[in-house]
Amino acid sequence: MRNDIPAPNNPAITALLKSNEMRTLMHQRGAAAQAIYRDVVARRTGRLAASASVDTFIEGDRWCTRLTVGARYAASHEYGTDDGDVGIRAGAHDLNVVLNQLGQL
Repeated sequence: MRNDIPAPNNPAITALLKSNEMRTLMHQRGAAAQAIYRDVVARRTGRLAASASVDTFIEGDRWCTRLTVGARYAASHEYGTDDGDVGIRAGAHDLNVVLNQLGQL
């Protein structure tokens, strides 16, 4: 989104980006991402969906949100595996689905 608001060294923009209201908005967006992930991820045991967590933190001059998937096998599920022989398994790319669905909200 383009705008003509001078962001660098603008105290009003900096105050807005670090406000409690912005933290709440970012946490809500993260919670939406978590809900989408839990909805789209494959659930054989439910551990992968249950391991998704959201936290907010300040990075630079603004609040950010991070969705973390903490199951031991989360990376192999997301990106796939290759045993170097014939055992190639494609990744699920569930996090891309989450981003695409968040962009449509």
